[in-house]
Amino acid sequence: MTILDALGNAEYRQHITLLATLIKLAYADGKIDPAEWALIRSVALRYGLDDDEGLKYLKKNYEKYSLDTPFELEERIEQLYDLARLVFADGKADEKELKILRTAVIGLGFQPAKADLIFEAAVNRCREGVGREAFIRYIKDLLS
Repeated sequence: MTILDALGNAEYRQHITLLATLIKLAYADGKIDPAEWALIRSVALRYGLDDDEGLKYLKKNYEKYSLDTPFELEERIEQLYDLARLVFADGKADEKELKILRTAVIGLGFQPAKADLIFEAAVNRCREGVGREAFIRYIKDLLS
């Protein structure tokens, strides 16, 4: 499915807004590193969006989209994982990237009272290189 075709579908719109947010995060330090672009592309492919032209469109127009929060907790945690991994994709966590990630924690619908805890946990787990399933379990445990 192309990215532009998917814009009308609510489920895919969440994926597209995640991709746009990943691009925004990648641009926070002024450029998209090849490792960051590879991660963005892999997320797009995971969601069945294998459209290079659509990704180029999002790369130019990412500011038109804001994060569309998924209803399901696990989906929100998965999106947080993708965002946090992008912060470390180029080997360094830039302050601007961390600021965007912190804002995304609230944007993903996590309780403001636990936002700092979730942010720190996401940063630390991704810095340590934990996998998707371990990350999801850890964040769920924090929230219970």
